[in-house]
Amino acid sequence: MQQPVLSIDVAKGKSVAATFSAYGSIVCKPFTFSHSPEGISSLLPHLVQLEKMTHQRPSVVLEATGHYSKPIVSYFNELNYPVVVLNPLLTHQLKKKSTRKIKTDPIDAMRIAQTFYLEQAKAIAQPSAQIANLQLLCRQYTQWSSMYTDAQLHFRAVLDLIFPGYDKAFQNICNPTSLTLLQTFPTPNALLHADSEDIMQILLHNRRGRSWNEQKLVQIRTIAQQSLPDPQATVAQNIAINHYIQLLKSYQSSITDLQNQMKSAAESLAPYHLLKSIPGVGPLTAATIVAEIGDIKRFPSVKQLTAFAGLDSSVYQSGTFKSNQNHISKRGSSYLRTALYQATVAGISKQVNGPRNEVLSRYYQQKLSEGKASKVAIVATSNKLLRIIFGVWRSETPFRIN
Repeated sequence: MQQPVLSIDVAKGKSVAATFSAYGSIVCKPFTFSHSPEGISSLLPHLVQLEKMTHQRPSVVLEATGHYSKPIVSYFNELNYPVVVLNPLLTHQLKKKSTRKIKTDPIDAMRIAQTFYLEQAKAIAQPSAQIANLQLLCRQYTQWSSMYTDAQLHFRAVLDLIFPGYDKAFQNICNPTSLTLLQTFPTPNALLHADSEDIMQILLHNRRGRSWNEQKLVQIRTIAQQSLPDPQATVAQNIAINHYIQLLKSYQSSITDLQNQMKSAAESLAPYHLLKSIPGVGPLTAATIVAEIGDIKRFPSVKQLTAFAGLDSSVYQSGTFKSNQNHISKRGSSYLRTALYQATVAGISKQVNGPRNEVLSRYYQQKLSEGKASKVAIVATSNKLLRIIFGVWRSETPFRIN
């Protein structure tokens, strides 16, 4: 392969680069540059030199290293250089083949170039600013939701010490009414000595009506009477409960804000509305799927899209043996894979009039009848959903049950 390359091993604060005119033909040995305007602009003369030598536009090749590589990718995209972002698994596989296990930045810069040439990797068009913005919002939403879940677990642990049984009163103890009630009366004793009307005024925020809330008040007081809190519960634990409540309310506000921004950012994108036509794919899931795939034309076949989602099967073969119980590769976008899994679970869920998505439900039941475990059947059905998404998006036709 005769493609000239600027190979970069990206790290925090500074990186190592090397240039090649072709496979095995190094022009400039590995050198370090800082992540600063001056540092990154020092690479430009090397690219100009390569273009003069080879009469070809050089490619900039680097590994995907999260937020460290993004400014570098954007910088060279702005200058219209082809940028190839390699999956780190590819360079890791090449490293494993090496007789000597050496890990240094200069050697990694060489290895990245070698991987590029051997794999014949191609530059991928970067997403538009609109898609990039939506992707950032969707990933923030996923991360904040995960932190919110962790905070709920810690909150429950403290609550079980100072107000055991409280969770029996509310289906969701983190709803606004429940949190306000706990913030005002954090212990069984505090609730039992509170004025009934003060409690009622808090409960009425759930808009269930006075009669329903009068029954809820009796239930909560009964729970408080039968509750056996830890006698060693201290003032510090009461303070902890209050801090967790403030934290949970902050998470809820931020997550709601992110949800609204996601829907607003996705509203002008045609694929978003196409995907929402598939039963089980809600607004937030549709926004995430659109953000992660970006442009469906990047994937000439559904097989390539399946690999991008990490839902393709890994293959284990040795000699004449070939395993028939291979797991999915999980090498693609974990955000896309999670969104597909959630949409599949929603699609096969039973409603009053039957399953939400008959196509997915039938496929799921078929996999169960073949002896597949429930989770395995859901993953297989996620693959089916991805094929539906590919067809709907490529044909620009809303989903129809037939």
